[in-house]
Amino acid sequence: MKKSLLQSLSMTKYERLLPRIFPGADRLEIRDLHHKLIWQLCATAADERDPEAATDDKPVVDWSDFGPGVERRQLPDGQMEFRATVQSRQFSKLGYLIAGYHTQPSVPMSTAPDSLRRAFLDALAFLQEELELQLECNQLAVELTERYEELNLVYSTQDQVVYLEEGQEALVRLVNNCADYLDVGLAALVCRDRNLVLHSVNASHAPVNAEALLELLSGKIYDRVESQIQGVVLNESDDVERQRLFAGREENVLASPIVDNHGTAIGLIAVVVHKRKHTFSNGDRNLLEVMAKKASRIIHTHHDSLTGLMNRSGFEPSLVAALATARAKNTQHCLLHINIDQLHVVNDLMGHQEGDALIRRVAKLLRAKLRDSDYLARLGGDEFAVLLCNCDVNQGHNIADKIRAALHELTVVSANRQLDVSASIGVATINPESEGIVGVMASAEIACKSAKDGGRDRIQVFEQDNTALVRRSEEVEWVGRVHEALREDQFVLHCQPVMPLVDADQPPHFEFLVRMLDKDGEILSPALFLPAAERYQLMPLLDRWVVHDALQKLGACWQSIASSGAVFCINLSGQSLTNKGFLAFVADELAATGVPPNNLCFEITETAAISNIDEATIFMGALQNMGCRFALDDFGAGLSSFGYLRMLPVDYLKIDGSFVLEVTSDKISRSMVDAICQIGRTMGLSMIAEYVADEATVETLRKIGVDYVQGFHIGKPVPFVEIANRLQGDVTVASA
Repeated sequence: MKKSLLQSLSMTKYERLLPRIFPGADRLEIRDLHHKLIWQLCATAADERDPEAATDDKPVVDWSDFGPGVERRQLPDGQMEFRATVQSRQFSKLGYLIAGYHTQPSVPMSTAPDSLRRAFLDALAFLQEELELQLECNQLAVELTERYEELNLVYSTQDQVVYLEEGQEALVRLVNNCADYLDVGLAALVCRDRNLVLHSVNASHAPVNAEALLELLSGKIYDRVESQIQGVVLNESDDVERQRLFAGREENVLASPIVDNHGTAIGLIAVVVHKRKHTFSNGDRNLLEVMAKKASRIIHTHHDSLTGLMNRSGFEPSLVAALATARAKNTQHCLLHINIDQLHVVNDLMGHQEGDALIRRVAKLLRAKLRDSDYLARLGGDEFAVLLCNCDVNQGHNIADKIRAALHELTVVSANRQLDVSASIGVATINPESEGIVGVMASAEIACKSAKDGGRDRIQVFEQDNTALVRRSEEVEWVGRVHEALREDQFVLHCQPVMPLVDADQPPHFEFLVRMLDKDGEILSPALFLPAAERYQLMPLLDRWVVHDALQKLGACWQSIASSGAVFCINLSGQSLTNKGFLAFVADELAATGVPPNNLCFEITETAAISNIDEATIFMGALQNMGCRFALDDFGAGLSSFGYLRMLPVDYLKIDGSFVLEVTSDKISRSMVDAICQIGRTMGLSMIAEYVADEATVETLRKIGVDYVQGFHIGKPVPFVEIANRLQGDVTVASA
């Protein structure tokens, strides 16, 4: 290293400087500590020698002191040589700088010690600065090489995976890469809750008894990492932790926790090497932390962070394989969809921490009740799935009942409260006739929801001849179509007029109605998709689409229709009232489009408003403060209509259509409409009657005092553009 460092000196730039520092010298040389020539500069080119071959072949003559730091010797041929030591801070002595002189009278034979010493000091100062710079460059090159290896390790380890098999392969590659790139004896990844232990042994310096080593990593070291959520480094032989955690073994250990999204340690990744070979540095620690984060991303792609079970994406490949086996070997399997009953009650009364603890307890119980050949997953929230391999429907029902009974034995106790636990379970078969895993999973989920609706703590098997289950199955199909329509923008808005009846000078209203298009562009009835959207909690998504599209359309043409004074009505579901962020979303859309709030009326059904009375009151009050209006739809259908009316800040009552349809033929219906109108007028509200089908109904409603009428007799729903054109035409005529 010392010789190579001297050889790396760039002496060309000193070939004019050094002769000036050493006037009269006919030869300047740099030699190593063994006096092998490294560099030479002679007064004449003919005297130069090849540094690769040149050695000090002069007669052996001892060197003597010639002042501090300088030595000299007189050679038999009359030459005089002086030398000083070349050194660096890191390596001390490296070699010698030598100046040679002829002894002819024209050249000073007895160069003054002080002047020669100053010459050597000046020359050595340049050379030592050059050497230090070279050392820094060499060190930088080493560090860059190390960083290059680290980058190779990081970037050669994929953490973006799609399928469960890809994730498992990616974890194996990650462990192998840690062993190879870090050049350690063993690398291991351990996740005990997931029964995951992977390791890679470097054959060139494999540790003694690797099995015992893995036991230590999976035991005491794992416990330490999991409890403190921090890494473990054992480098020192006298480390007190070495004996306790590592049984006094001769290897050094570096372990880093694998942490989930909640900050909990779910495993560790560790590397082990003999202490004579390597001492782990902060750089090693940082690099292993990066690899632990990669491992965490891979694991969480297919595993649930709360329970350690497979998640939906990890579970589905097992279903695909089971279906393929059923078709190839004419066998049957069972799928269980398990839903913890009323988990929200535990969360509300005892806190989400107790709810999470219950989910973990359920996961542990399910593991204990299943065979090694079965597959268990947490689909999300309070839902679990179990694949029972080679199991017919009767066996599946029996196993499901044992699981149900075991779960019923659980209780949650907190803060002087005790809650019993139960679960609803749906059972679906996987056989050669099954169309696909989406249908199988939907069947099990539908059966589970049926069990829950039937009273909870029970089991329901999906049967094709069960009319209620088949209807739910059809709704599930519509769920997928609603999602697709939202993605592909296959919804359109129509408008139906709501015309003034008593005072013709009042501006017209128009109710936005959402319609879905099929693949051929034909309009589908909302009765086909809205029940599924309501049942499966899709209404907030649909309501957001309606609000956004309606306000965008109004904002684009508002300047041309503003003078009409028209009020546009938008329906909102009860689900949207309780949807986090929906109020802010509506406010942002209003601000972005510039549509005046007092020209908007939001319609909420009476049932939705009463079911969410607190949220409805806050929501309606906030938008009313901005200027928006509200109508209570389907009013009169509920048993407590009048009792709740004064609690809700509404501007219009929209009389339930069932009364309006029979207002001319049924005295009770007419009395209900009349009573609603009397209450509404007393409270200063306007009345709207829907489902108006003929002129006789119009006249009856006029006599009762209804303010607005709506129905096919008044006007059918049409695309919004037709309403916009009509209003623009009315504005043009009025201004002419």
